[in-house]
Amino acid sequence: MTTLNTQLCINTEVTYGTSLLTGSPRFFEYESENVQPVLGRIESPALRSGMLVARSDRTEPDLTGGAAGPIVMPVPTKGFGLALTHMLGTSSIGTVVDANQEQTHTMGTLLGDFFTCQINRPLNPAGTNQAFTFAGCKVTDWTISCDVGGYVMSDISIDAASQSTATALASASYASDFRFFPFTGVTATVDGGSLEIRSFSVSVSNALKTDNRYLGTATKKEPVQDGMRTIEFSMSCDFSNLTQYNRAVSATRAGMIAPVVITCLGPVAHGGATLPRLQLSIPAARFDAADVAVSGPEALTLDLSGVGLWDGTNSPLTVLYRTTDTAI
Repeated sequence: MTTLNTQLCINTEVTYGTSLLTGSPRFFEYESENVQPVLGRIESPALRSGMLVARSDRTEPDLTGGAAGPIVMPVPTKGFGLALTHMLGTSSIGTVVDANQEQTHTMGTLLGDFFTCQINRPLNPAGTNQAFTFAGCKVTDWTISCDVGGYVMSDISIDAASQSTATALASASYASDFRFFPFTGVTATVDGGSLEIRSFSVSVSNALKTDNRYLGTATKKEPVQDGMRTIEFSMSCDFSNLTQYNRAVSATRAGMIAPVVITCLGPVAHGGATLPRLQLSIPAARFDAADVAVSGPEALTLDLSGVGLWDGTNSPLTVLYRTTDTAI
C-alpha cells in the first residue's frame, strides 16, 4: 500500500543542475519509473608484490554520471505541454477556441532546456515519504504509442546531472478534471488518406552526449546534441490491400515517402464543445518495412514501420497539443 503515496513532478530550472521546485512544479500521474544513479568507480590495475586482490585504497567513487532512466505515463489532456517542450525543443501557443489553446511543438535546439524531476518512493513498510530529487534533467529519448484497449502512453527517458535524497518533498497539486486519451479517439492518415490502425508508435532519440564530463570537476556539463536525431514510427493495420505495402517496396524515392498524421482526441471537452487533441505529424515518413505473413488461421495484419526524415522545409516532427492550459 505504501507505493500508493507516490508522486512525480517536474519543474524547469534556471541553471543546469541547480534543483528548483519552487513556483509551480507540474505534477503527473504515472504508471512506472526506473530512474537510477549512474555509479562509477575509479580504479587501477597497477601491480605490486604480494598482491592477490585489488587494494581497497586504490579506488574512488565516481558520481559524475548523475542518474538516468525511463518514466512511463498516460498522456493527460492537461499539463503535458511542459513535457513536450523538453521532448522536442521549440514550443508556441496559437489561437484560442472554446477556451482551448493550440500548442505547437516542433523539433528545435534542446540547449538550455533542463528541469528538476522529483519522485516520491515511500519507505516500506512504514510508508514514510522519501523524495528522490533529480537535478539537471534532459530528455534523451521518448516514445508516444497506443494499442487497442488502452490509453495513449508516453515513455520518456531522462538523463540527470545529480540525485539527492535530502530535498524536501514538494506538495502535490494536480490539474483539475483532466482525462487521458483513449484508443477510441485515435485516427491515422497516410498521404492524406484514412488508415484504420490497431496500434501506433512514434519514437525519437535526441542524440544527446550524456557523458559530457571534464577533468577537474565532479559534475558533468549539460548534455548537448552530438549526432542526428532519429524518428521512428510503426503502425499495425489489416492487410486489406496493397496500398501501404507498395510504399515499402517502391522502386522510387517518391513512392516510399509520404506524410503520416496520428490524431488523438480526448473523451470529453474541457471548454465548449472542442475536444482536447494530441496530433503527431511526420511530413516525410519513409516506409522501410511492410511485414505480412501467414502463421495460422488468423486474419492477416500488416505491420508498417519506417523513419521520419526532413523535407528541407517543415519540422521533421510536429506535435500539436490542444488543451485549456493557459501556459505551456
